[in-house]
Amino acid sequence: MRYVTASEMREIDKAAIESGVPARELMENAGRAVAAEAGKLIKTGNVAIFCGYGNNGGDGFVSARYLKKKGYDVSVYVMGRPRSMTQESSDNLEKLFTLGIKVDIIPDKTRTEFLFKSLIKPALVIDALFGTGFKGPLDDVLSEVVSRINALRPIILAIDIPSGLDTDTGKPLPEAIKAYLTVALGYPKAGFKAPGAKDYTGIVVVADIGLPKEAIRKGYKTVKLRSGKSGKHDPRHPWIYKSRLLDTDPKIKPGDIVKVVDPNNAFLGVGYYNYKSDIAVRILSFTDRIIDERFFLEKIGEAFAKRKGILEKTNAARIVFSEADSLPGLIVDIYGETVVFQALTLGMDKLKTLAVEAIREVINPKFIYEKSVSPFRAIEDLKDVSRWWSDAGESLVEINEGGARFFVDIIKGHKTGFYLDQRKARMGLDNISKGKRVLDLFCYTGAFSITASLYGAEHVRGVDIKEEWLELARKNAELNGVAGKTEFMKGDGFKTLEKIASLGEKFDIVILDPPSFLKSRASLESASRGYKELNFKAMKVLADGGVLATFSCSHNMPNALFAEMIKKAAIEAKKKLTILKRCHQAEDHPIARDVPETEYLKGYFFKVEPA
Repeated sequence: MRYVTASEMREIDKAAIESGVPARELMENAGRAVAAEAGKLIKTGNVAIFCGYGNNGGDGFVSARYLKKKGYDVSVYVMGRPRSMTQESSDNLEKLFTLGIKVDIIPDKTRTEFLFKSLIKPALVIDALFGTGFKGPLDDVLSEVVSRINALRPIILAIDIPSGLDTDTGKPLPEAIKAYLTVALGYPKAGFKAPGAKDYTGIVVVADIGLPKEAIRKGYKTVKLRSGKSGKHDPRHPWIYKSRLLDTDPKIKPGDIVKVVDPNNAFLGVGYYNYKSDIAVRILSFTDRIIDERFFLEKIGEAFAKRKGILEKTNAARIVFSEADSLPGLIVDIYGETVVFQALTLGMDKLKTLAVEAIREVINPKFIYEKSVSPFRAIEDLKDVSRWWSDAGESLVEINEGGARFFVDIIKGHKTGFYLDQRKARMGLDNISKGKRVLDLFCYTGAFSITASLYGAEHVRGVDIKEEWLELARKNAELNGVAGKTEFMKGDGFKTLEKIASLGEKFDIVILDPPSFLKSRASLESASRGYKELNFKAMKVLADGGVLATFSCSHNMPNALFAEMIKKAAIEAKKKLTILKRCHQAEDHPIARDVPETEYLKGYFFKVEPA
């Protein structure tokens, strides 16, 4: 059975109306279905229906009408601060008055308290306060209503979703109705599958109210490439730039799924759209298909299967690497029992509930933490999001890599918490570290430093600019029993090299793993100067015959230019370089042949000698 998110439910409702099913008919069908289920719960007695001002309340009004006609004693309470209703809800409310049904408007907390003090416990409560569109938190009136209804301990039937329960996460906001039975309208909601959600939904019955059975839409709206050079596009590349598209239908909203066609209307792919980004469309599938729960199960399942060999050697790996796994904008990393994911684009942010459901089903982690924190989100008008999905785990988790163990701070750490992409490079320190003095610049939480120590380095000095990272590096050194051979100091990489050179101190191995100097191609020239200066200074503090391990993590820095820049630094430093090892990102960060941007990490181990 397909479970839907709040945004998908809106699309389904919209598709139903566009296909000719009137909103009034959907409301009538919903109310009739609710009354039918209520009749199965109690044969006679008084029914209290608590309604809001939205369409969910309208469903409650219709159910009141049907129950009244069946002979039940029905009372309707319209709760919360008054606001306008849809015409359908307003019309159904008027019909209650003609049937003589008692309707009370309860606008504030004082009236709410008075109502529940005088209310005789009903045989059945129908919860029609608010539905899937409500995001919370509850205001003081609605919070009081939810609390009071639960305190009555009646049989509660919730329409579509228990009021106060988040449609996507299945968590209360922060309180929610605890129903005996939930009548889901058309589709069960994504949050119903969350651990603990059953405490609020009770038994779930899905009612057919005339919504379309197809996933979201029969067909997505279309965007079209320009003709000629202005619309030229590699048909297997998932990025389509805004400048290559003809003017799009204004009904297409940022984050919507669209179908892409070429100037001759030939199908190219299905992806999500955002005109606020230079990359207007990111292709999810090059086959014409619906982007739904099944799609995410397939893609995350395929990605997870590819990493199973890695997970036999370590408990930390990248499971989904964005475009390389045909899920642009999604990063999924696993650290022991905890999965950390990032939704970096608006389109993926709107789809992330489907991703989380697939993560639960395919990977089955104990905890899921969202760390959608990135400057890329601001480009797409998104705020950063950090949160646990369902149960909260620990911020500090322990992983193993080779013979090393590391604490990873998934909440306070950089990105998802650990530089998984450098796994192979760290292993490259074997056979060259024994008895050596090592300088690890931009050391973060000490992964290179500790690996070198475990491989027999005599002494390792790690340097970075954040004390909280260095503190975790010290804990990692203690965890591995190498605290006596390591030191971690706060400092700027460039200035640290200058100071070491001025003191005449030498190291046998220098590791340079700086953050990206290159955020866009526009800064290529200045970034190249920065990399050259850094490597020049590092060569100056290396002992003759020492090893320079140097890296760039920007896909905007071509490997040829990176190598040329190091060559120039060596000439200026009067050094001769011999390549011992070329480095690339670890295999759980695969490089897609058709997407060169997925190759971003490059590096070398050089033997450095006097020229």
